[in-house]
Amino acid sequence: MADKIIRIALVGLSPNAVTSWAAVAHLPYLQSARGKTQYKIVALLNSSKEAAEKARAHFNLPSTVKAYGDPALLAADDEVDLVSVVTRVDYHYSAAEPSIRAGKAVYVEWPLAESLERGVALLGDSKEHETSIIGFQARLSPVATTVKKLLASGRIGKVLASQVRGFAATAWGKRPGTILAGGMEDMFTQRAIGGNFVTILYAHMIDLVHFVLGEFKDSHTTPQLRWPEVEVVDEAGAQLRTVRSDIPDLITVNGELAPGAADIQEGATLSVLFRSGSPFKGELPFVWYIQGQTGELKITNPIGPVLQAATIPGIKIELYDFTTDEVTEIPWETEWKEWQHELPTPGGKLVGDMYNRYAQWFQQADRTAVPEGGDWPRLKDAIRRHEEIDGVLKDFDRSTWNKLAN
Repeated sequence: MADKIIRIALVGLSPNAVTSWAAVAHLPYLQSARGKTQYKIVALLNSSKEAAEKARAHFNLPSTVKAYGDPALLAADDEVDLVSVVTRVDYHYSAAEPSIRAGKAVYVEWPLAESLERGVALLGDSKEHETSIIGFQARLSPVATTVKKLLASGRIGKVLASQVRGFAATAWGKRPGTILAGGMEDMFTQRAIGGNFVTILYAHMIDLVHFVLGEFKDSHTTPQLRWPEVEVVDEAGAQLRTVRSDIPDLITVNGELAPGAADIQEGATLSVLFRSGSPFKGELPFVWYIQGQTGELKITNPIGPVLQAATIPGIKIELYDFTTDEVTEIPWETEWKEWQHELPTPGGKLVGDMYNRYAQWFQQADRTAVPEGGDWPRLKDAIRRHEEIDGVLKDFDRSTWNKLAN
């Protein structure tokens, strides 16, 4: 039926979680007036049944919401249509795999798994990945939408080159070689966990850039680890302990963009610089230039390169017209849908749009087509990004910088 409510299970909704993404980004839409016309929360999965029961009580969910501590039992529940996995990345595989094998649709936050190999293994031969969801919310950002429209309109002519510079200032202390304490320092220093500087922060940034400009035709990457010994510090900058890192903390990439996009000149290049820590004092932690034949775009964000937080005041899209020699600021806030203004956080607005797009497809009598302008990133898109990140890490393993760090 076209008006069918999607029965959803949330994995990782907890008052004690190190990250609160499930509570601040997923739950608000599902409990909103619009969300309730599309979804019904029917189950929770946590580390134990007792933990799920505590989460149900803490978030004032109905007693009819089932509590699970075993992913296999959730997968066997025929009254669940969609399983949303919002946990630390090293739990993604174990949480999602039984439901995927059972033929359920899943929404997995990025990264899909700890590595390319685990991501490929997770999908297996299932076809659900073709319509399931991966958490590349920045693709739905009104900033991304506005930039794509500007390029398609021909305002700067064909794209000739692009440069991106990003700094992960929010995850690290202000001094080089430091990281803020808070329960996530092991993730950002231990590559085996799978969620780190490269796989989360860099991947989200480069995915947005590729979404707008297309993929690399070929590229050369130079990853570096400048501080193998990382100081864990508190908010005041006082050192708490030292940990050893095996994750590159600086990435430079230069490459040629693949042909095919109508607004990209053949041979156009993309250059990327991404590093841990703060930028030079007084400079912005995210600057993205897109140079065209007749003009240039400059996109800046005062809080960093991850545009999931795209309502923070200060994000700008500026257009420099070569003919008039004038710079114009381009508004992007008007791209928000009316119902998104009711959601409390930027991330929640974008996660809500993801759920909304999926529901509009799901509730069709015939699900053979996606409504115009209503597509969303799928699990199969995650494999392409995992392949790129895998290449970065393999380049690092072969590099002189890795040998110096060890």
